[in-house]
Amino acid sequence: MLSVHRTMRTPVFYISHGGPNLLEDVEKPGTFYSWFGNYVKEILKPKAIVIISAHWQGEGKCGVKVETSEKPKLIYDFYGFPKRYYEHTWDHQGSPEAGFEARGEKNGNDHGVWVPLKRAMESNRDIPIVEVSTLGHENMAMHTKVGEALEPLRDEGVLIVGSGSAVHNLRELWTTANKPSPKFVLDFDRELDTVACQLTGEERKKKANELNQHSDFRRCHPTAEVNSEWDVP
Repeated sequence: MLSVHRTMRTPVFYISHGGPNLLEDVEKPGTFYSWFGNYVKEILKPKAIVIISAHWQGEGKCGVKVETSEKPKLIYDFYGFPKRYYEHTWDHQGSPEAGFEARGEKNGNDHGVWVPLKRAMESNRDIPIVEVSTLGHENMAMHTKVGEALEPLRDEGVLIVGSGSAVHNLRELWTTANKPSPKFVLDFDRELDTVACQLTGEERKKKANELNQHSDFRRCHPTAEVNSEWDVP
């Protein structure tokens, strides 16, 4: 899912990053990431990419963290996959100067950052990548405020990406594998699409802040962090 604002500003992307097997995916969603990488490097050419990952959470009511390493390490925060996925490297760079007005840390990049961006851009020395955490709670309105703080970067040529998942219920995933998507998944996905791509202004903000009250939200997200990054950009 993406929301592109047709102005001089950079667009905002919301991506479902999946597991490390995405690195070898040549069908959907792999084809999207091939397009995305070309679009970013050949057309957008942003000064930097700020990516909010669902797999890194801040501390306290207002704690947001920013990865400020020059060469962030890769974090292999996934389990039970073949050995080759834990041997991946990626030629990319961070930005020590991009701490914004937030707590800077040398944490590394989790798979919500490096897996989709490596799939999109095998080598990426030219565009600094700055990972930003979500907040450590489910208050959607507070996450929206983080997005408002980051928003001016779009006028400075910075691409903002929210990396999480439209639906993240692994137990349901295993029980519904190789079957049509359940109704609750389709219903919630339609709600996300409506909020991101059809609504604007205060109406969009209001509906985004109410997403965790949707009747299918908890079934789609037993814990909210993999959707809260969606509320930030």
